[in-house]
Amino acid sequence: MAHRKFTLNQKLALLIVVAAFASGIVFLTLQKISNDLIDSYMNSDEYYQETSARYIKRFSQYVSLNELASTDRKAFGEWVRKENYIMLTIFKDQLLQYDSNYMTADEAAYGKEKVNQYVQNHSHPVKFSDGEGRVIIDGFYSSRYYDLAFTAELIGATLIFLTVVLLGIRRRVRYLRQINQEIHMLEGGEMDYQMTVKGHDEIALIAESIEELRKAFLDKLLAIEKLQAESRSLVTEMSHDMRTPLTSLIMYLEFAKQEDVPIVTDQGRYIASAYGKALQLKTLSDNLFDYFLLDKEHAADLESVAVKEVIYDLISDQMSILHQEQFRVNITGELPDTFIDVNMEELGRVFDNIMSNLLKYADRQETINITFGSDREKFEIHISNTIKATDSTTESTRLGERSIARMMSRMQGQFYSSQDNTIYKTVLRFWNTRIQLAEKTP
Repeated sequence: MAHRKFTLNQKLALLIVVAAFASGIVFLTLQKISNDLIDSYMNSDEYYQETSARYIKRFSQYVSLNELASTDRKAFGEWVRKENYIMLTIFKDQLLQYDSNYMTADEAAYGKEKVNQYVQNHSHPVKFSDGEGRVIIDGFYSSRYYDLAFTAELIGATLIFLTVVLLGIRRRVRYLRQINQEIHMLEGGEMDYQMTVKGHDEIALIAESIEELRKAFLDKLLAIEKLQAESRSLVTEMSHDMRTPLTSLIMYLEFAKQEDVPIVTDQGRYIASAYGKALQLKTLSDNLFDYFLLDKEHAADLESVAVKEVIYDLISDQMSILHQEQFRVNITGELPDTFIDVNMEELGRVFDNIMSNLLKYADRQETINITFGSDREKFEIHISNTIKATDSTTESTRLGERSIARMMSRMQGQFYSSQDNTIYKTVLRFWNTRIQLAEKTP
């Protein structure tokens, strides 16, 4: 019995920690790479000067298009907010006219603050509607790329986190599917299939419990099968052992019947009654033996036979016996040109059992009706007879019918019986395997 090392909650928590650690490593690695690339390219003097010149040109176009004067500070503020990441400074006539970094309290410096050496070295001329001025544009040009890189790094780290978590969960989900499939196999009767036990969590414990249940159930099935086999063996051996004394008893009673003892005397009635009971006991013993012998045997060996040949021979033999016993038989229908799969030995035993039932229970004063019916799929034999008034009930065990039903089932056929008042009906159904083609006449 495996012990639970980690619960599912503990495994999930550990999985989240591992996923967070992996995603953190990926995030820091991507950030280091992206920062180095941005710093090496976008923080160089060449890139700075090139970008500043591009913004100066765009600002000059904005001024010309809107015919702005050097004092249109509101329009300058809108342009700065639109461009983002830049700082704009405007001088005209050597005096400060606008600075995007100044707050409202600093605006008093406009028109008073003078140009310094830095402005003279880094400013660019721009033509306003009120004359030419000097403009300086500085910016955090790489900031937007840092933001884009950070977003990409965050998305990448999140994907790594989700991937690790989903892969970890997927393993247990796949194991659950496997357990579900194996349970369906057990439901289908494959009790020899061993359950797969993986890990030590609650799912593995469930699989292990099902495996233990399977073993216990299989042991019980084997024990029941062994007990049934012993019971079958005991019954068949007892039934076989009973035949010898029964045969001797019947023979002695036959000798007694041959003596000149009037049937109307008590002795004669006792002999006749004992003889009938002995025959009944022998029939029950034979049925019991046949039934349990069938239960022990493996599947019957079937062969394809023609209905017209085999059934005709069997019916003819049974008809001869019935006529000898003063029974009247009426046959309707025709035997079809089809083939059926049967075991010849068991098929003969089926007809013998039916004949035995007719001889014991059928009324000799009434006609036994045998009807053949068929279509493309099946061939049926219907037998009906009137039950003798003295034997209106059949034997309680009905082992004869059970034996017939089992033998028909082994031959992939079907057996039905019913009783309506004094009329007893049986049906034998066979499935056609192929249809015999009639020979063409020239």
